[in-house]
Amino acid sequence: MQSTLKMVLVVILVIYLFIISKSVKHKNMRINYLIFWSIAGILLIIALLAPNFIENISKTFGFELPINMIFSCAIFVILYLIFDLTRLITKEQNKNVMLIQEISMLKQRIEKIEKEGNKNEGI
Repeated sequence: MQSTLKMVLVVILVIYLFIISKSVKHKNMRINYLIFWSIAGILLIIALLAPNFIENISKTFGFELPINMIFSCAIFVILYLIFDLTRLITKEQNKNVMLIQEISMLKQRIEKIEKEGNKNEGI
């Protein structure tokens, strides 16, 4: 890869890391996802600056080609993210069910109090 292309990609990745850090500051992203995306960005910078590093790691783990290791890692990371997001969605759905139940109970109490108030006014 040409050195100018490498430098452009490194600059883009540094901007990417900056944007991610700003997202947490503005509470658009949770800290655990910040750590995940920051590590991903740093690993990409390392892969750009030291391509032999990826080749050595892939050979160590028994992959024939470095791209096979990269795709395998990407698949496992995506599966983890899907699992984590599914867990968060389930947690939020459970909160919604609890809130709906509390609201319906409060509505029943309000209606009961209003009926009792109307009966007392009629006396």
